[in-house]
Amino acid sequence: MPPSQDALNDSHNAAASNNNNGETSNTDMTTATTAHDILTTTQASAGSTEAERIDSPLDRKTMSDNIINNDQGMTDPPPPEPETVPPTTQKVPLIELNLENVTYSPLTKTATRNKGGGPTAAPNHRTTVLHHISTKILPFKVTAWMGPSGSGKTSLLTVAANLTGADSEALSPDSTIWVNGQQGRIPKRLVGVVWQDDLLLSNLTVRENVWYAARLKTPMSVSDAQVEQTIEATLENLGLTKVQHSLVGNHMRRGISGGERKRVAVASELVVRPSLLFLDEPTSGLDAATALELMQTLQDLARGQGLSIVTVIHQPRTSIFNQYIDSLLLLSRGRVVYNGPPRQVRSYLETCCGGTVTPLLPETGIADWIMDVIKQDEQKQPKKQQQQDTDKHAENLPQCLADYWDRFSEKAKKQLVESEQFDEEEETNDESKAISVFSDDRQQSSLSLRQRPMARNLSTLEELASMPKYDLSSWLQFRLLAQRTLKQQRGERLTAVAAILQLVYLFFTALFWWRLSDNTSYIFERNSLFFFILISQSNGVVVSAVTVFATERALLRRERAKKMYGVASYFLAKTVSDMTNNILLPLLYTMVVYWTANLRLTTEAYFKYILSYYLIISTAQAMGLALSVAIPQVQMALVLAPPLTLFFMVMGGFYLPFDSMNPVVEWVSYLSFCRYGYSALLINEYAGRDISCDDDGGEDPLGTDCPLPGDDVISSAGIKGATESYWFNIGMMIILQVVFRFAAYWMLSRSK
Repeated sequence: MPPSQDALNDSHNAAASNNNNGETSNTDMTTATTAHDILTTTQASAGSTEAERIDSPLDRKTMSDNIINNDQGMTDPPPPEPETVPPTTQKVPLIELNLENVTYSPLTKTATRNKGGGPTAAPNHRTTVLHHISTKILPFKVTAWMGPSGSGKTSLLTVAANLTGADSEALSPDSTIWVNGQQGRIPKRLVGVVWQDDLLLSNLTVRENVWYAARLKTPMSVSDAQVEQTIEATLENLGLTKVQHSLVGNHMRRGISGGERKRVAVASELVVRPSLLFLDEPTSGLDAATALELMQTLQDLARGQGLSIVTVIHQPRTSIFNQYIDSLLLLSRGRVVYNGPPRQVRSYLETCCGGTVTPLLPETGIADWIMDVIKQDEQKQPKKQQQQDTDKHAENLPQCLADYWDRFSEKAKKQLVESEQFDEEEETNDESKAISVFSDDRQQSSLSLRQRPMARNLSTLEELASMPKYDLSSWLQFRLLAQRTLKQQRGERLTAVAAILQLVYLFFTALFWWRLSDNTSYIFERNSLFFFILISQSNGVVVSAVTVFATERALLRRERAKKMYGVASYFLAKTVSDMTNNILLPLLYTMVVYWTANLRLTTEAYFKYILSYYLIISTAQAMGLALSVAIPQVQMALVLAPPLTLFFMVMGGFYLPFDSMNPVVEWVSYLSFCRYGYSALLINEYAGRDISCDDDGGEDPLGTDCPLPGDDVISSAGIKGATESYWFNIGMMIILQVVFRFAAYWMLSRSK
């Protein structure tokens, strides 16, 4: 069991004290023959090949000088006051995460074959993807998790980052997670995750993406100027300064390159300085030089501010492996192959499995060699067992490396960790006291790696949990999210294509309904115009609402998991933006149509017409949003949205008068926003006035004498009772819109 909180802090203090007195902690390292052989072999071969870590004092000094030079080139000169804390940084709580005997079995779906040979969906079942994993994540360190595809790296990240969701049965009962010496789960707001698939807002610039991420996770006590300085340092450190004002773009709109997108995703997490930072394949898609700079930045952050950083990485270049990885975890099919200092991994693997492991060749990168060794070990199993269901037998498959680690004594494993601590103390004695651009205290930066925890004790789990859930108030969250959503929608709703489409609609509408005569001969034409503009715009708005929110759902899920904002703030911001950007072009279209069609020429009727049409479109948008939230699968939502909208339109009263409907259907029509919208438009056009006869005289379409009372036209559509009131129909559309939006919010707040 991990030590208590006080014991952890005492151990940090004792380690620092021993370092100051020149004492070492490796006096017991000869008690286990295996561990002793590994250490002896490593020390004897250190520096003999390119794959070994460069460890001379000259190289250390060169690396430190590089860091100092980078610092001088990345930021403005510090304020004139000496020993002033740079305004761009904040102290973050130190996190020490200990995973013990973690076994993880999430629910999965598989497809089976039926008797006819076709695919059949099998019921959900649990697949064990992690088997008895034990490892530590420490502050001031960069830890690397390596392994072939399918080794369980991302699953372990999900468990460690507390992102397993509400599935309490996924972790086995004997799995234990310790946070700063106390059993429990880390608060999500202290965790940052950079996933392989970046979710960036395509219509925002690089700087805007990073700025909103920083501002939403930074307390308002930190000024915008301080946030800007942090952003400047982060962008420059990741080589994004030249493209900071470029749109991110997507597959439809050209933007920055794939490697730059990856760096923007990393910058969006680094800029908020999370206590525990996970990066899933951060160097994928980056050139060698950029990958090296990124890893140096991560190490600067870890050692300067005490961040606990984990990189899930496949095959880093040798210089990254040697210089910027402090601790290494190797996985194979969900089992541990090695867990300890990177310097010892070569000697350890070469002694595994009776010496059958292929030695490292002089011109082979050590990371490539490690992957080859693990892959060869996985491929040694008999062909029969390769065809078995690995979900059931993965733990029992013969894996020499994983089995050897399981037999490796706990005492020897502990000595590996002690040797890592010894290497760190030796390294800090030779290093120059470099000051990173990310250091939160100049005196803190000059402390050795083992001394730093003494200056900043670990917080208890209760203290971490008592921190505010969000950094900003609900009002500030709403304001920032509304600004961000409005900017994002400038390329989704207010586009040149959308404007051209509305002009086409306007052209054909004017062509078919140009300057209608205000007499009884054109009553049907006027009614058809009202229904046309209702269905032509409503259907497009519903489909647009479904597709747009589908692209935002994944980003919302991730940002909610990081406690960047609350659901209420997001939903209100989206509602405000949707009720403006989403409706602006359709509203302009209908405002022009009113005059081209020669509708009722009074000021009151014109503004009532605009109000009616605005509520029709906004209610349709609210219905589309509710459908998108209720049906997470975007393809299914797009299949169901058009027929459902069409069903409501048929019940609108144009194709079939309300009094001619089947009683059951008529009752259902009271749920249709089209009924109230169409009724409001008719009442606004005809109520309280007489309609003159046509120029040729004769009877009106209803068979009555001329002039025709407008109220007769309204009643002929089956609009009777309370629905004869314009304001009743307006009120019903408002109620339906509130119901749709409240239902969407309720479902969204309960989704994960």
